[in-house]
Amino acid sequence: MSAYTQFIIIGLMTVISMTVHASEMQLDVSVLLTDMDASSTDEFKSGKGVTLQYSYYLKEWLAADIGLFISDQTLEESQQDIVGDYRTSIQTNSFLLGIKPRYKFSTPYEVYARLGVLYWQTELEVEEYFNESISGGKTSATDTGTGYYASLGGAHYIGEHVVVQLELRHMMQLDVFEGESDYPFDLRINALSFGLGYRF
Repeated sequence: MSAYTQFIIIGLMTVISMTVHASEMQLDVSVLLTDMDASSTDEFKSGKGVTLQYSYYLKEWLAADIGLFISDQTLEESQQDIVGDYRTSIQTNSFLLGIKPRYKFSTPYEVYARLGVLYWQTELEVEEYFNESISGGKTSATDTGTGYYASLGGAHYIGEHVVVQLELRHMMQLDVFEGESDYPFDLRINALSFGLGYRF
């Protein structure tokens, strides 16, 4: 069993144990517009992703936060070297664990933040194009590691249990492919998300 799988199982067991004693919970589903920066010459296009997050309120203003982020395959513009053309793509999943403080106004609005650690699994793929006499091909590699995330959002209650959310997110994956490549990098993911939450 991989470390990534073990981390997810531990997180799910934490959720289950908290749910048994829960007095106030919230489940959020969000769609993200992402911008990835690999701290290198790669310039990735804007991409998309989704998050599923669960909050268990320890106090009125503070919740334990657990979630999953999944991105689509994000491409960069084709580049050229002395051999031919190539294009890099990246896809990543992250398991999130942290806290969610909030401030709830008397009107149906609240502001909140998220802060925590993440455990990521990232795949980098390179597709090469040569010429008519030499066929191209694809090669890929996958790595796992840790990082952190932070976000700031606002929410509007449209019912007793349903909330609409807008959130600015920042996720950092540290030392991607360290020890496996001569050029390890930190992957920064900035995103704008729109989501719905359901309060139990």
